[in-house]
Amino acid sequence: MKIYYLSGALFALILYGLSACSVFSEEQQAREVAQQFWAALVQGDMETAKKYATWDSVRFLPYLQTKQVEVRSAELGEWQVEGNVAQLTTILRGGEHDDLVIPAKTILIRQQDGWLVDVQQTLTSMVSGTMGAVVDQLNGFMQQGLEELDKALSDSVEQLNESLQNGLNSLPFKPPKRPPETKPPIQQTI
Repeated sequence: MKIYYLSGALFALILYGLSACSVFSEEQQAREVAQQFWAALVQGDMETAKKYATWDSVRFLPYLQTKQVEVRSAELGEWQVEGNVAQLTTILRGGEHDDLVIPAKTILIRQQDGWLVDVQQTLTSMVSGTMGAVVDQLNGFMQQGLEELDKALSDSVEQLNESLQNGLNSLPFKPPKRPPETKPPIQQTI
């Protein structure tokens, strides 16, 4: 009887281990497809990139290799999967000195042959990531500008106060003193 329990527990443990390997294998497959896709784009090899893209999104490939968006490298990060859709956090670098950083998500769709990149959804995530980065940068500039404006206004008020004080002190006459307050007489009624 104990043998049955032990063999049942061992069988459950093996199934758990195999399912973990399957999930790991899925992630590895998706990551490999994404790496090959971005490597092909970085090299300008659109034909190879097409092999890793869904057939209905291939027409969006030219938008990933324009003079405005010339991807020079791609770094893949965290993996999330929901049903047949996987997302890999991606940092794209471009520009003359790799100074253009575009946060994005590489969107992959599980198909019969394995994972393929959905170029349209990936491009949409690039636009969203770029807009978010621009807004963050503008917020930083505005915050810095407000701090500088506040300091400049404070300095100006101090200078104005000093100028007024110096102007008053340089006047040939002294400003009149304020007369003492007098209380009106109390009227008594009879």
